[in-house]
Amino acid sequence: METFNTLLFELSSVDRLDIMLLLKKTPLKLSHLSGKLGLTVQETSRNVERLAEARLIAKDVDALFHLTPYGEETLSQLSGLRFLFKNREYFTTHKTNELPRLFESSLGLFENCEPVKDVMVAFRNVEEMIAKAEEYVWILTNQILASTIPYLVLALERGAEFRLMMQKDYNPTKSIHDLVSNPAFAKAVRTHKMDFRFLDKIPIFICLSEKEVAALAFPDINEKLDYTGFKSERNEILEWSKGIYDFYWNKASKQIPDQLSNLDPAC
Repeated sequence: METFNTLLFELSSVDRLDIMLLLKKTPLKLSHLSGKLGLTVQETSRNVERLAEARLIAKDVDALFHLTPYGEETLSQLSGLRFLFKNREYFTTHKTNELPRLFESSLGLFENCEPVKDVMVAFRNVEEMIAKAEEYVWILTNQILASTIPYLVLALERGAEFRLMMQKDYNPTKSIHDLVSNPAFAKAVRTHKMDFRFLDKIPIFICLSEKEVAALAFPDINEKLDYTGFKSERNEILEWSKGIYDFYWNKASKQIPDQLSNLDPAC
């Protein structure tokens, strides 16, 4: 009798998994699979038969093997595990359980994204993202990076929309007050679209524009953000990031906290 463990056993074979990955790209005949894998025809045939019995692949009338819809979805679900495995050192000390379940279950999209292990590199990536943004800059953070303010002024002057989500109890530093009171910044925020919202707790650090996700960082096991994480220019990751940003944006309060009222661009 087939069980879930049966599926895991079939997927535990490197050769069988390689066959599925090859068939994900294009249907192939047995001899072609054998040649690409460097296996004998007999070995390839044995693995193909097992995958067919598990209904992960099938053969058409032209003797071409292809993934079944079940096989395609199985591979898709494995991408999340591959992402976690490739970044297991990071996820040993960082957690994703702050994410809504819908978004947590689709982390496989990040399988081919670029890890960012240095906080200074992460901040520089954000600065460069803002410098290139033309349509919008959306940031969810527990602190404002002072070095980004000049880039934001220029982005606003280019007509880019700026959204910022922060923690309700954030206390701005003197350098932030000084930069926000700069006449160029004050003019930019009064004449261009800029919006703030506030959350009780910042669940992730995320910075994106219409071109890229410059930073996606998860809290550590002590629920602190160290700003290390991932970046990507892939469209599917950008759409995922926009979705989660909108999720929190719709939950966030528009009410400016008292300690931030003098940073309100409407004042």
